[in-house]
Amino acid sequence: MSYYRGRGGAPPPRGPRPAGPRQPGYGGPPLPPDMIYKSFDPMESKHIFQRVNPEKSDAELSQAILTKNQELTPSPEELSRLQEQVTKLTSVVDNLVVSPDPEIDIEEMRVVGSFKKGTMLAGHKTADVVIILKHLPTKEDTSKVMKILGTKMNQQQTDKAAATTAVTDSGFTYTHAGNTLRISLTTLPSNTTETIDHEKHIKLEHLKNSLAAIRHARWFEENAFQSSIRVMVRILKDFKRRIPFFKNANPWTIDLLAHHSASVTGSQLTIPLVFRRCLQLLAAGILLPGSASISDPCEPGFVKAHSFMSYEHQDELSCGAQTLLRALAHGGFREILGMNGARRVTFDTPIMFDGVIVTPSKLAYEKPTETEKMDTNAGS
Repeated sequence: MSYYRGRGGAPPPRGPRPAGPRQPGYGGPPLPPDMIYKSFDPMESKHIFQRVNPEKSDAELSQAILTKNQELTPSPEELSRLQEQVTKLTSVVDNLVVSPDPEIDIEEMRVVGSFKKGTMLAGHKTADVVIILKHLPTKEDTSKVMKILGTKMNQQQTDKAAATTAVTDSGFTYTHAGNTLRISLTTLPSNTTETIDHEKHIKLEHLKNSLAAIRHARWFEENAFQSSIRVMVRILKDFKRRIPFFKNANPWTIDLLAHHSASVTGSQLTIPLVFRRCLQLLAAGILLPGSASISDPCEPGFVKAHSFMSYEHQDELSCGAQTLLRALAHGGFREILGMNGARRVTFDTPIMFDGVIVTPSKLAYEKPTETEKMDTNAGS
């Protein structure tokens, strides 16, 4: 029974899985602990693989990346309008903390997500906010908080544009003049150990995800100080919405991958090197099963950055990166970046770059049949 046909090494089908949580039903049999490997990193192997020819100039690639980043970056006016709504919400919540409303007991509010990290894409117009309550939030609390905050926010608006609110699984949204505040409700970490009524309370998964979003925003703000990291995050997010093989990439995984790609002991990489290294790491299998991967700095113990990705999605990322890396090696950076007027990189048929035919990689993962699943369950 084979789950992989070559990408990243074919792991044995049985054995205890490595450290880190994994969603039920995701992937095939786990890997034995001795199958953990460090994926190949050309940046750390320069002393072994000496170049025969001098490196080519990355001036054109650098300019193309900066041009694309400028295209993906929101305008100052766009950011200002969204910041205005965040400031108004902050003022409303601060007043409710100082003078509590009998209907709700708010502990504090935190701005999270791409708006807080400075990696928002142009046209997104959404800021993520987490409101921490002193008790386990219920679905009824969601309606109360939405009504109270919505009313107070409307009172602060200077124009006559109508505002709308909508309930979500983790909280609610508030939209005014095309700008959206995506508000999630959670509670103090100590309260997440209490018994949760699934019919009454917001799901524990959503509560923990909101708390994790706070940790992610704080870590990114303290550690992702290089501008090249934010540029790489925007490029990868653009891949996510343009390239099918990247569509299932998790935003936090993208943040960690961009930071890891720009981090080399003793030197600061240029933007073209960060871009190339990111594709090299993905192509080499840094987010494949068995890889030592990137440790999540916001979780206790050793939790891999791709712990919550299915085997299929991991394979898609690696496969897509291999094709893009081949195109990049033959001067296809404009096509990869999706520059205006450039061709689209195809992942199902060969495409020619600078007189060289680039053949796309093929997916290696094979979903187990029902018989194989039954055999696996019987042997576990």
